[in-house]
Amino acid sequence: MGLARIAIAVLAVVLACGLLVIGGMALWGALTGKDDKNKPSAASSQASSTAGSGTDTKPSAPASQVGNTITVRCLVAQCPVFVSGPGANDVQFNGNLRQNETRIFNETRLTVAVQDAGGVTVTINGHVQPPGRHGEAKTYEAPTGQ
Repeated sequence: MGLARIAIAVLAVVLACGLLVIGGMALWGALTGKDDKNKPSAASSQASSTAGSGTDTKPSAPASQVGNTITVRCLVAQCPVFVSGPGANDVQFNGNLRQNETRIFNETRLTVAVQDAGGVTVTINGHVQPPGRHGEAKTYEAPTGQ
């Protein structure tokens, strides 16, 4: 009977360690945003098709939506970007873009705020906006009449 108790104790410790590892991996994935299970298959096929070109393009709204189109491309290692839509609480994006990552936003009225205007390229409705200086915070607004 003593051997059976030891075997059960060892099994319990192994299971507890396994649960800790799985829980830690899940927590790490949730905190870093690297949860591949929730990504649509179209995004993964798009990412694989752009991997060879060195850019990462992520549309943030359907392309068929009527309104303005703003494209933000990061030119440096990391670009903090905030994009808001027409509503008071309509946040389209709030985060960091990696180098060569591009995000496309479609909405009737958009505002883009960047912390390093020299580190991004902003295009509004196909027109490249004048670049800012490195370290300069800048806000870009899409026309409201479209």
